[in-house]
Amino acid sequence: MSDRVSEMVLLCEDDPQEQIVRRYLEPCGLRTLAPTLRVRNGSREVHGGNVGWVLREFPKEMEACRKRHAAHAKTMLVVVVDADQSTVAGRRAQLQTIAGDPVVALIPKRHIETWIRSGLGQVVNEIDSYKNPPPKKADIRAAADQIHSWARDNPVPGATCVDSLRTSLPGFRTLG
Repeated sequence: MSDRVSEMVLLCEDDPQEQIVRRYLEPCGLRTLAPTLRVRNGSREVHGGNVGWVLREFPKEMEACRKRHAAHAKTMLVVVVDADQSTVAGRRAQLQTIAGDPVVALIPKRHIETWIRSGLGQVVNEIDSYKNPPPKKADIRAAADQIHSWARDNPVPGATCVDSLRTSLPGFRTLG
């Protein structure tokens, strides 16, 4: 019996979050298109306020994932939600998962753009906003490749790896 996931649901706020996860999955040999990967991107489903949207949609997606898992379908829910000015632990507590849930929570502190710049080797902190200028697709790809390297090849991430990303590396490893 294979441990391979038959369906992965990506619940995220925006395009950069989606792009980071998709690019991370590619070198893992995982399919990044439907039906294997079903994407729920808040910026496409609502306009603005995407953290709240992700937090509202999470219980529905978690319940659906639990039901599929109970029916012996290998399903995984990947949720990417910024901590913003909260803490990673505070945001994680809002997700209300239970032990054994097939969920990976990736929570960038402050924004995903912090992780992108960190992955590009830039020295950043988790207090300042790095949303402007917006990252280019090539930057997102390069950052995702670096995150993949830190999660897979290196027991010690690079010096520019911020704490929230370091905390999420085991979650990335779970993806593939």
